[in-house]
Amino acid sequence: MKDMKITSNPHTHTSFCDGKNSPEEMVQAAIEAGFTALGFSGHSPTPFDPNFTGIVDMEGYIREIRRLKEKYRGKLAIHLGLEVDYYSKVNWRDFDYIIGAVHNIKDEVSGIYYTVDGTAEELEACINNAFGGDALATVEGYYNLVVEVARQKPHILAHFDLIRKLNFRHRFFDEESLEYHNIALSALEEAAKTGCIFEISSGGLYRGYTKEPYPAPFLLRKLAELEAPVIISSDAHDDKSLDFYFNEILFSLSDFGFREITLLGERGFYTKKIG
Repeated sequence: MKDMKITSNPHTHTSFCDGKNSPEEMVQAAIEAGFTALGFSGHSPTPFDPNFTGIVDMEGYIREIRRLKEKYRGKLAIHLGLEVDYYSKVNWRDFDYIIGAVHNIKDEVSGIYYTVDGTAEELEACINNAFGGDALATVEGYYNLVVEVARQKPHILAHFDLIRKLNFRHRFFDEESLEYHNIALSALEEAAKTGCIFEISSGGLYRGYTKEPYPAPFLLRKLAELEAPVIISSDAHDDKSLDFYFNEILFSLSDFGFREITLLGERGFYTKKIG
């Protein structure tokens, strides 16, 4: 375990969506960091969200990742992925793998889409307008969508408890409450039945929204108990975060009860024993 190092990241964004660097800059940073594989996972188009459109030039994105795959063959295994929001309509067959995620909740009455990871004001509007001011009902609505995403069988299920990103100091709901734990654990158990790989992400920690990775410790313990597959990522949006907090997460996995980890390699995903 002490000699093991994570040298891949399946969840990276570029200037094709909301990332800061070009795909080639991310490739060069990955090589410099000693990576053996890198997966690109730009955001799927989200025309329903006026504040974020996702990838606009999908053909250009696909073409550029394929170009880099050939250019850096033998130096870095590059994979073409996509992070697909629940409400996005995308042909999955165009990609090597899919990361499923929930970033929005639709108010079925008004037809308005609210983002759950934009600003606290947007989340508050979702709670007040779509759920009558009931934060726990909002949480339950979010997790119901996450389960639906998992049932679509993407390869990876992203940042399972993203709903807590804007819940700084329990602003909207008590993350330590029995009610919240029961909602999250019930959703986790349902999602785990699908066989999806659960992402353990340092992205919220890197960007200062959380003090620990997604999912929270109590959820990680349940994932280990269920023997669900997990993969480490940083949900990188810049070239400095490609392997952020990877060692810390890796070394904690055996403490939670995990015996193996999923990794991204030359031919795709594979598992490796830990501990």
